[in-house]
Amino acid sequence: MSHEEQVGKNFAWGAFSQLITRLFGLVFFVFMSHVLLERGMGQYNFISSFVVFWFIISDFGAGSYLYREWSKGDTPIDKIEYDFNLIFSIKFFIAFLVFIPFLIINWFINNDIFFALVLYYIAIFLSLTINQADTYLYSVNNFKLSAIRQMIEKGVIMFVGGILLLFFKKVEMVFLAMILAQIISIFYYFSGRFPFKLHFIINWLRVKELFIKGLPFVLFTLVVSLYSRIDMVMLKFMQGYDMVGWYGTAYKIYDVANIFPVILFIPAMFPVLSRVFNSESTENLRIFFNKLIRILFSSSLILSLFFIFFAPIIVSRFFPPSFLPSVLAMRILILTLVISSLSILFSNLLIIQNKEKTTLKLVIISCVVNVVLNLILIPKYSLYGAAWATVIAEMFYLFLLQRAAVWEKDFVLIKKIGFLVLFNIIILFLIKYFSLTNNIFVGVSNLFVNITFIWFLGLLNKSDLQMFYLPIKNKFQNMFFNQSEI
Repeated sequence: MSHEEQVGKNFAWGAFSQLITRLFGLVFFVFMSHVLLERGMGQYNFISSFVVFWFIISDFGAGSYLYREWSKGDTPIDKIEYDFNLIFSIKFFIAFLVFIPFLIINWFINNDIFFALVLYYIAIFLSLTINQADTYLYSVNNFKLSAIRQMIEKGVIMFVGGILLLFFKKVEMVFLAMILAQIISIFYYFSGRFPFKLHFIINWLRVKELFIKGLPFVLFTLVVSLYSRIDMVMLKFMQGYDMVGWYGTAYKIYDVANIFPVILFIPAMFPVLSRVFNSESTENLRIFFNKLIRILFSSSLILSLFFIFFAPIIVSRFFPPSFLPSVLAMRILILTLVISSLSILFSNLLIIQNKEKTTLKLVIISCVVNVVLNLILIPKYSLYGAAWATVIAEMFYLFLLQRAAVWEKDFVLIKKIGFLVLFNIIILFLIKYFSLTNNIFVGVSNLFVNITFIWFLGLLNKSDLQMFYLPIKNKFQNMFFNQSEI
């Protein structure tokens, strides 16, 4: 199988599992909101953000380092199995040690949700083994097994968690369902489908070697985790669970909007961008990179405007009436979609250009900016302050990224994008000024005008649309109808 066919096969399974798990996850999230209401959802969002911080150094980045090495394809299987079980043993040991201070600290600062925190800690601990197995499978291009596992896991959480919530309206029921789903996932992998068995190994010299090599990876993970999750934690301690529940709802919709540009499109295009970069054809790189900018900007702008105008309908139709404060937070957060799509594109370009350390420095700077903005804005503007802090920090991050990356700027394209951004700022200001934000006719008209501008400005054309449609069509046809390729 060629590299292109392998990428297509991986893309098909990844796209299928991501669409299923994220959309089903949204359905279950809506169901949870009706059962747990804003306080319960605030507890859920806080716990799912807070507990993750305790696992950042679970293997000191050794797993990420090994993934890079295994992906080269020249590591003997017996060495992979040895390191796999060594990292498994170390993760188990570190998680056990961290669990003791976790219990003591949270008994005092989060006593009201102590049992829920413990349950989620156990769920995350079990997921470490599953994620490590996924890492190996990805390194050998076996995306199918992981995709099936993810869908089974999500189905168990929805089914068992839904039943438990009907009888016991507590957030703990969700985490109990997660634990059961993780146990089933472990059984699914290690009951014969995985190439080797789990067992404990301790080799401190090898552990030290892996920790040293994994240090850059753990630093990047630490900063990214802080950057993406700190707002939920800060909002809880500064404003309470209700605010976290409303903010978490807005963030969930933003996460769903990310499916196409960030979750599907960018990963599919990364191998192609890498090949074009390594082809040493600067003209081809310029054309292709600017094409990606056009597609990402246009698609994320349309999605952003859709959610801005349809936010009230989405919240009122699917969530309890008490969740209306999520509407404005959603409208603010969704502005990040355009910015973050381009940020991820430029960060991938930096990786291709072997500037990972530069990316790490920029993430650290942006994380500090985000924290400072949250400290300033949350006390005064609550969840809306947290949302604006995210938008401003992401804008700053994009500015730094494009300055650090080596790329040939197309000033005609930049002027077109600048014109459309300025146009929408003015139009949205006028719509807000005349209190027409919730007018669906105005929203649909604005979307139509933007799509027209995008088309006639050449920001999106027929060949661009084929880049969206044809790969998805072909790969899904292969997956479902050409059994020899799966």
